[in-house]
Amino acid sequence: MAQKTFIRTFIAVELPPKIKEAMAGVQAELKKSGADVGWVRPEGVHLTLKFLGDVEEGKVGRLGDALEGALGGYAPFTLRAKGIGTFPTPKAPRVVWLGVEGDVERLAAIAETVERVCGGLKFPKESRPFKAHLTLGRVRSPRGREALVKALEGFRDADLGEFPADFVSVMKSELKPSGAVYTEMRRIVLK
Repeated sequence: MAQKTFIRTFIAVELPPKIKEAMAGVQAELKKSGADVGWVRPEGVHLTLKFLGDVEEGKVGRLGDALEGALGGYAPFTLRAKGIGTFPTPKAPRVVWLGVEGDVERLAAIAETVERVCGGLKFPKESRPFKAHLTLGRVRSPRGREALVKALEGFRDADLGEFPADFVSVMKSELKPSGAVYTEMRRIVLK
């Protein structure tokens, strides 16, 4: 019997290079705090709608087809990368994120549609409500936390610009020693 192949999969809205470059600039400034943060490589940042984990290779095509049908009624829209914050609280950050503004109602509706489609294909339901954000880094220890919190205050209202949300991607994530490598497997164009 042939062994099944699994692909680490997620669904996301891609960011244009100008937003990723601006993110790299913000990260460079925040790194000066000396805090123990695992900074996400800007080229690897996506606006993730749903993380699926390991998906059987044969199911990826069905997923793409189902998403194509379900997202066909959505028109392109505009988002803005703005505001830097932390989870769970500003004083005890574990995740440093960049906020997403603009037509977030449409983005939430698309995320809900993605969730429904995935549920129909027997993927587990997301336990937390969708919160649009872009992860910049994950705090690894308390070292330098106070300096990081102080540095973050200067970026609370940082505006990195608008970007179009005109397609949704089904992405493959390969974990390598040099970091994750992302490959688009399917693009669903919003018309």
